[in-house]
Amino acid sequence: MSSNPVLVLDIDGVVSLAQPGGPQPWNADLQRDWGFSSDEMVRDFFRKHWLEVVRGRLDLYVALQQYFETKGLADRVEEFVDYWFEKDAVIDSELLAIADAWRKRTGGRVFAATNQEHHRAAYLRDTVGLGAHFDEIIYSAALGVCKPERVFFTNAQARMGVTVAQSILFVDDSAANVDGARMAGWRAMLYRDRDSFGRALAGWG
Repeated sequence: MSSNPVLVLDIDGVVSLAQPGGPQPWNADLQRDWGFSSDEMVRDFFRKHWLEVVRGRLDLYVALQQYFETKGLADRVEEFVDYWFEKDAVIDSELLAIADAWRKRTGGRVFAATNQEHHRAAYLRDTVGLGAHFDEIIYSAALGVCKPERVFFTNAQARMGVTVAQSILFVDDSAANVDGARMAGWRAMLYRDRDSFGRALAGWG
């Protein structure tokens, strides 16, 4: 077990910039490329199935198969997942470089803590290469619970082998997630931009 400094980063909205509502949303061209809108997908897929998927209780491909059958696209699920994951991996390499430099300077450890299902977590770790920057990507489907629930953070802390909660600095673009981390005893900051993140790390560890 360790109380050395630990940096924990959210992925979507911090490391990846492709979330809906962000600067490069992965779903911007759904209507053109797939014949249905992002609003339709939110209504008919994400609101109905996503919580179960991201908690690890329903496989992504099974959930998408049900949705795509209603669109006459049942034979294109794998193609869609490839499309989604590729477009949803706009990685801020400069931010990762700041985290890498912090690790080198302090000898601390760096983790990701993210609401994620199994397939995309593996894609981000292995295909995109985020595994090279994190000691581990800790994610909701593996824990069976999502941020901002307190048990997500307590389980993640146990998984990281951290005894002193205040040795963790957590960075997330969601105020609710930051509050959840603080309730679990972690230090936490709301992510604004790369510059303020760099300044925070300069004084951490």
